[in-house]
Amino acid sequence: MILEWLRHRLTPCPRHLREMGYLREIVAIDSRWRRHRAAWTMHLAECKALVREAADACPHHRKATVYGSGLLLDLPLAELAKRFGEVVLVDILHLPAVKRAARAYPNVRLVEADVTGLVAEVYAGGLPAPELAALPEGDGDLAVSLNILTQLSLIPSWWAERRHPPDKVEAFRRAVIEHHLALLRACPGTVCLIAEAEELYCDGDNILDRDDALHGAHLPEGGREWTWDIAPRPELTPDYDFRLRVRGVILKG
Repeated sequence: MILEWLRHRLTPCPRHLREMGYLREIVAIDSRWRRHRAAWTMHLAECKALVREAADACPHHRKATVYGSGLLLDLPLAELAKRFGEVVLVDILHLPAVKRAARAYPNVRLVEADVTGLVAEVYAGGLPAPELAALPEGDGDLAVSLNILTQLSLIPSWWAERRHPPDKVEAFRRAVIEHHLALLRACPGTVCLIAEAEELYCDGDNILDRDDALHGAHLPEGGREWTWDIAPRPELTPDYDFRLRVRGVILKG
């Protein structure tokens, strides 16, 4: 916890993202992965395998864009950099370790962008409807949405709960998810979508409870599913393990 606090204090970050909790969350994810590497192994391998499959489906390999590149844990970056003329990693912020890793590949470019177009307005107190016309850098041969779909509205909704009623925040969450799906469908190249569909509260193999991670939205049909053991007990509580049911699908190619 002390190391997380130091990283949060010392890592450069725009003020509004720090106050909203973006830096805290990415640092916490990094720490959680270090504590539970074995539990995350299958999920990370499934993600990389599907991205490779999507790359294989591309008739051209000029440009690949990854939305939600995060810590690069679930991305076969070296393989993408070898296969594509340009690889663009898009996230709302990049940790210094990610920037160092990207510098090893001359054709990899980092872009810090809010792919919802809403974060600044939510920070200022609003709860706007999604209006972004296209995804940044979405003109490539491959677009990968990597475990980001349900996360796009997560921190903004936490922030918005201070000023807006629960029903408005819930509608906002679903609208953000549906808008991102629509923007992915509008991309001209092959699209690889990996996203959690359901939150599972488990006691071993017994599912105690479940929540809809998509807030009423629907993922495209097909693809394949697996379970991500993201927070084995006692990470969140000694009473249960927290898992995610993840869907991976190649939308077109």
